[in-house]
This record gives sequence, structure tokens and C-alpha cells, in this order.
Amino acid sequence: MASYELKRILGLRSAVIINLGAIIGAGIFVIIGIAAGKAGPAIILSIFISAIIAIFTGLSFSEIAQHISKEGGVYEYAKESFAPSAGFIGGTMWTFSNMIAISAVSLSMGSYINSLFHLHLNLIFYGIPVIIFFAVLNLLGIKNSARTLSILVVVNVIILIIFIISGLFYFKVQNFTNFAPGGFTGIMEGSALIFFAFTGFSRITTVGDEVKNPEKNIPKAIILSIVISSALYSAVAVVAIGLIPASNLASASAPLSAAINVLHNPYLIVIIAVGGITATAGVVLTGILGTSRVLFAMGRDREIPQSFGKIDKFGTPFYSILLSMAISLLFVYFVGFSTIIEASNVSVLIAYSIIDFSAIVLWKKVKRDNPVHLREQKYFFIIPLLGIVTIFITIAYLGSHAIEISLSVLLIVSVIYGLKYILESRNVIKSAKKIIPRISEVRVFGRTRYRIKK
Repeated sequence: MASYELKRILGLRSAVIINLGAIIGAGIFVIIGIAAGKAGPAIILSIFISAIIAIFTGLSFSEIAQHISKEGGVYEYAKESFAPSAGFIGGTMWTFSNMIAISAVSLSMGSYINSLFHLHLNLIFYGIPVIIFFAVLNLLGIKNSARTLSILVVVNVIILIIFIISGLFYFKVQNFTNFAPGGFTGIMEGSALIFFAFTGFSRITTVGDEVKNPEKNIPKAIILSIVISSALYSAVAVVAIGLIPASNLASASAPLSAAINVLHNPYLIVIIAVGGITATAGVVLTGILGTSRVLFAMGRDREIPQSFGKIDKFGTPFYSILLSMAISLLFVYFVGFSTIIEASNVSVLIAYSIIDFSAIVLWKKVKRDNPVHLREQKYFFIIPLLGIVTIFITIAYLGSHAIEISLSVLLIVSVIYGLKYILESRNVIKSAKKIIPRISEVRVFGRTRYRIKK
């Protein structure tokens, strides 16, 4: 029987674009308003704090990426560095977080469509077709997805620059007088919310089998995407609050459109609304891309039904993409927008804490096996330790309801893994296996599209 696998076709530019497509979206176009409601103008500090937290865990990902370049992100990194149980739990929590984020972002896209066309339709009428559309686009292959993201990211950056330059001419310094109305607590609550905007920095690790020279390009892509996005976020936040007070920004479902409306320039209003649509589109596209690859890796290892680990004849994990789409659609129906954001943050932070711990475990293994690398990274363990500490501080500032939801999911996932382990040990079901994927072809879209058989 023919087998179909993955090919390394993504260079550093594509890797950075995939991450930026995952980052520059709901955070800057939607969550910035909610976070401003907590932190006030001090949201600038909230963004800086979130970026630092992301960099700590990003460096942990980068260290692991130098040794592991398989498809699967958090799942694969934790499994290979720490233990299969850590991989299963971390991968599931990361996937859960991103699936509810996909539904949140699809709804926020609807806000900007309403703003663009002056409509008042229920956002759910946008969320469902948006998720289905980008699932289909993922089925067309990663190269086509990367090309689409290239266009979306360029458009998003240009629009944000237009927003920044235009807003500077109508900037009101008095909007910053009450800089931190919520004090330190407000700043930290804003940081905990705005972290939602940075969670996409690990997206490139989910397609590790498809990145050229992954040991170098994945770490570079992670750090570059965090630095670029945090600089853009800070500039946009300053200009947005310079245009309208933070309280007004917080009450808007499409905050950047609300900010630019004060200029009474119809062309700018249209441009920003288009930016909101393209930015959220990029997050949905990369969200389905990332979650389907984690499900693929887990299916490949028989941690979940093996059919999810199969690649179709054009090189896409067909069943995993469909599952990702189905669960995301479910969340569109049943989860409120604010709950989505906080529950998504708690879940992904739990997954990232597992990665930080895994980085420490891997560092100790390298210490034993490769003293030369140890001398180069002698004090590296401090970084993941700081990552763990800052993550749990951040979780403490998120809503109790969101924490309860995420901890319930964590408990369920842990019980499922425990039962699975017992059944495997008694040979009731087949044991999970460690798969080293071979390199082959991914579907190429366009005139060069072809099929590959093993």
C-alpha cells in the first residue's frame, strides 16, 4: 500500500510568516481593547510583560528545537524531552487552547466584517463558514497555506503601519493622564489577557517536519516573531489610546476601528476593518494548521486513533484537519467570547509550563551526554525556571472560571492517559509507539502540484 509523508519545504522566511500569521491577529485587533479595560494606558507595560514571558518559553522551545525537529509541537517536544505522559497532556492542553482560540478569532473576524459593511449580524453566522473555509484551505496543502499567509501578513503589517502613522496626527496626550487606573493588578490582568496575542509563537514547532534546517530556523523564527509582533503591538497600543480613551477602547468589539473612527476618514475606516479581517483570518488559518499537526503526531504514535496519523496522497493530515475543524465549530456554539480568551490562555500556559520543565530535563540530559554543549549553555536552566514562575503568576491573574475549566480539562486528560496506560500494560489495546518520520512530499498547489508514492 502506498504511504504518503511530509517534505521540508519551509525556509526561515516562511517559518517567521507562519508565526506572525498566528500572532498578529486577534491580539492586536480585538484583545487589545479588553486588555486596555483592565490596564488602562498602562497596557503598554502589559504588552512588554507578556512579551518577556513569551520569550522565556520561546527560548525553551528554541533549545528543544535544536535537538528535536519532528512534527507535533508541544506534544512532540515534551514527549521526546521529558516523558510520553507529558507529551500527551501538554499536547492535548495546547490543542484544546488553540481550538477554542480558533472559534474566538473567527467570531472576532465577524466584528470587523460588521464594521466594514455596517451590518449587525450575529457573529456566529461568520464564525462557522470562516472555520470551514480555512479548514478546506489547509486541506490544499501547507505550501498553499504558507503562500496565503505571506499575503495576509504583508497586508496586516502595512495596515498597522498606516494606522500608526495616521493616528499620530490626531494624538491626544491627555488620554494617558490616568496611566494605570487598576494599579499593578490591572497591569498584570492586562498582561494575562494580552498573552493570548503571543501564544502563536510556538506555531512553527507544530510543522517541524516541514521546515528546512529546523535546528536553526525554528529558534530564529520564534524569537524574530516575538520581537516583531511586540514592537508592532506597543506602537499600535500607544496610538490607539492616543486616539480614544482606554475605557472607550475596552467597550468596542472592533477596537482599532473604533479608534480610527475619530478621524472621520472613510478610507481609513475601510482599511482598518480590512486589516481586522485579514489578521484574524491568518490566526484561524494557522490555528487549524497547528492543531491538525499535533493531532497528526499523536495519531502517528497511536496516542489517539491511528487514522488521525495518516497522510493523504497529497501530503496533508486529512482526518486531523477535519477533527480540528469539527471541534472548533463546536466551541463557536457553546463558549462565550470572554471565557474563550481566558480559558485558552490558562490551557496554553499549562502546556508551556510543561515545555519549560521539559527544557530543563533535556538540558540535564545534554549535560550528561554532551559536555561541550553544556559549557555553551551553562546557565540555560535559569531561563525555563523563570518561564515556569512567570507562567504561574500570569495564570493567577486570569479569571477563576477559566482556571476551573482548564483544570477540569487537565484532570480529564490525565485520567484518560492513566486509563490508557493501564489498558496498554494489560495488552487490552495496542501500545503507543515512537515514530521517526521519514521525509517525503507535501502537496504543492498550482502548476507544480504532484503526487508522491513511497
